Amino acid sequence: MFTRCPGAGPFAEPLPEIFRCPHCGKDVEIFTNEPYLRCYHCGGLVTKEKRPSCFDWCKYADKCRAEIDAQRSRR
Repeated sequence: MFTRCPGAGPFAEPLPEIFRCPHCGKDVEIFTNEPYLRCYHCGGLVTKEKRPSCFDWCKYADKCRAEIDAQRSRR
């Protein structure tokens, strides 16, 4: 498990953003490096407009994505 993003260098870690679930209307937190998540209130898919992120160019993106998926599956 990475303790910090190995490709970030001196850059900041991803930040959380609040989005409203289109299915139940409750607020959910999606990190700036995540394009979507399942609402933790109703299970509906909450997406946000794709913006460029480190996943688009970083050589460690596949490893980071795998780590994020593994953490989510442990919940």
